[in-house]
Amino acid sequence: MIKIKGRVFLLIFLVVFTMISGLFVINKFFLEKFYLSDRKESLLTIGKLVTNPHGKVDFQQLESDYNVLINVEKFQHLNSFLMDGHLTKQQVEYIRSSLEIGERVFININMHDYRGDSLYLFYPFPYLRGKYVEISTPLTYIEEGMRISTEYNLKMLGLTLLVGITLAFILEKGIDDLTSTNERLKEEIEKERELEKLRKEFIANVSHELKTPIAIIQGYAQGLHENIADESSKEFYAETIIEESKKMDFLVKELLLISKMESGQLKLNKDSFNIKELIDDISERLKVKYKGYNVKITGENVGVYGDEIYIGRVLQNLIENGFKYVYGDKVIEVYIKDEDKFCKINIVNRVEDITQEEIKKIWVPFYREKKSRNKEGYGLGLAIVKGILQSHGAEFGAEVNKDKLKIWFQLPKKAFF
Repeated sequence: MIKIKGRVFLLIFLVVFTMISGLFVINKFFLEKFYLSDRKESLLTIGKLVTNPHGKVDFQQLESDYNVLINVEKFQHLNSFLMDGHLTKQQVEYIRSSLEIGERVFININMHDYRGDSLYLFYPFPYLRGKYVEISTPLTYIEEGMRISTEYNLKMLGLTLLVGITLAFILEKGIDDLTSTNERLKEEIEKERELEKLRKEFIANVSHELKTPIAIIQGYAQGLHENIADESSKEFYAETIIEESKKMDFLVKELLLISKMESGQLKLNKDSFNIKELIDDISERLKVKYKGYNVKITGENVGVYGDEIYIGRVLQNLIENGFKYVYGDKVIEVYIKDEDKFCKINIVNRVEDITQEEIKKIWVPFYREKKSRNKEGYGLGLAIVKGILQSHGAEFGAEVNKDKLKIWFQLPKKAFF
C-alpha cells in the first residue's frame, strides 16, 4: 500500500509534469508561431509607414522602437544576397517577380554573422518603380526567449518537485502525528472507561466486603444490648465483635494503602539491604501460620536498593498468595537471580487450570479467580504488590507455563553493610 507521502508526491508530480509539458508544447509549437506572426505584423506596419507618401518617417526612431533595420534599395540590390550565398537564384527571382507585381515577401535568411537568423520583409514601393523597402529583424532574441522560457519551466519543475517532496513528508508527518494522537486519545478513552468500570466494581466489592462484618457486629451488639444471651454466650458475642472489627480495620487499612499508592503519596525510605535474609525471615514467619507448607529458596546473598519494609510486604503477599492457591505439594519456590545491575526475584508455585486472561486480572483489587473465592482474603494482596513495585519504579510481571505460575519482580542492586 502506497503511503500518504507517496500518493501526495505522485499527485504533485503528475500535476506539475502536466503543467510543464503543456507549457513546453505551447512554447515549441504555438508560442514561436505567435512571436513570428507578431513580428510579421510589426514589419508590415513599418512597411506601410515607410511607403506612405503623405507621412513623415523617422527611420532611426522606427529602428529603435521595433529593433529592425530599414533600407530603401533598388531591385539590383537583390543580387547581393545571391553573391553572398544568403539566397539561391530561385529565391532571388521569386522575390524580384513578387515585388514587380506589388506583392510583399517574407523570408528567413541566415546572415552568417552576428545577426544570425533574421526575418526579412521585402516591401514594394507603390509609386517608385524599381525600388523596394528592405526591413529586417533578428530572430535570435525569439530563440533566446524560447530557451530562457524552457530553462525557467524546467527549473520550476525541479523546484516544484522539491517543494512537493517536502510537503509530502510534512503532510505525512502531520497525518502520522494526528493518527498517533487519535490512537492515544482512543487509548485514554478506553482507559477512562476501564477505570470507571473498576471504580464501580471497587465500590461494589468494598460494600460487599464490609456488609458481612457490619451485619455480624450489629447483630451481636444488639443481642448484648437487649441482654438475650447468657454469660457464656456474651463472651462469644464479644469475641466475635472484636474479631469482625479487626477484619474491618485490616480491610480499611489495606484500602487506605492502595489509595496512597494510586495517588502517589506513598513515602518510601530506600536503603540497601540483603534480599535473601529478608526472604528467609518472611518465609519462617509464614510457615508458622501456614502449617505443613514450605518455601524452597534458591540463590545467594544479594544487596538491593529499596524500602525494606514495603519490599517485605511484597514478598509476604506473594508467598502467602502462593500458599493459598498452590496445587499439589505445598511448596513455594523462590529464586534469587543476580542479573548484572538488577536482582530478579521469581516466586513459583503449581496452580490448577489458570488461563492467560485470569493472569491479566490478578493485579486488580478484589479479583479472585472463581475456583478460589471460598478462600480467606479480600483479593487485595497482589493489588498492593503492584502499587508498591510501581512506587519503586520496578519492573514486574506474571507468567504461566503449563501448571506453574511465576510472579517476578526486580530491584536495582546495591551493596549492603
